[in-house]
Amino acid sequence: MKNKKSNEHQVLKVLKDYNAGKSGLELFEKYGVYGTNIFELKQKYKDLGMDILAELVNLNAENSRLKNMYAELCIQHRKLKDLLKEDF
Repeated sequence: MKNKKSNEHQVLKVLKDYNAGKSGLELFEKYGVYGTNIFELKQKYKDLGMDILAELVNLNAENSRLKNMYAELCIQHRKLKDLLKEDF
């Protein structure tokens, strides 16, 4: 988590590794996250179970995929409207 803003994927990975028993030094070497940040992440996401956090990650990925599909359909729709306009 070398960037300032972390996404749910990174948070999920860090918390899973932490709960699996990895030390703060190992997490720092792997993700670049300090022990105090791990504590803050645990406090922030303690009410969310790991399964709910994983579901949130999956929903965000699906939401992104659906947004891309919608954008592509809008572009196709616009092209078809332009073609129809040219024909008449």
